[in-house]
Amino acid sequence: MEEQGIIKRIDGDIAKVAFVKKGGCGGGCSSCKSGCPKDTIIVDLKNSEGASVGEKVLVEMDSKTFKNMTFWAYGFPTIVTVIALALSIFIFSKMQLANYEVYSILVGLIAMMVSYKLSGKLNKHKDKYEFKMVKKLNSFQ
Repeated sequence: MEEQGIIKRIDGDIAKVAFVKKGGCGGGCSSCKSGCPKDTIIVDLKNSEGASVGEKVLVEMDSKTFKNMTFWAYGFPTIVTVIALALSIFIFSKMQLANYEVYSILVGLIAMMVSYKLSGKLNKHKDKYEFKMVKKLNSFQ
């Protein structure tokens, strides 16, 4: 996977590259009122191309790394939430609780929140993610 970024700072041979977060909607932000974040993500990587502050660079990440990041961000919390929801429906219905669906939804929501917190703690490979500066880009790209 390749992404364009902008060099924000150089510390020795390490470049701090900023990437704009992309929305899943396609980015028609001027007509949208959903309040999506317009933040950037800063990644430290080796300045192998000798880029300067303000230059655009192409950064590459292997697909295994991308899949790993995606699993911890989306897959793990989804799996935990679905399992907690299914188990709580099964258990609460066997207990013959009135409105067991409502209790199950609450258990699912709590499981989702906890799983997002856990995914950050369990994903200890953050420092091992390898990003590689491929090339400097011209300003017209």
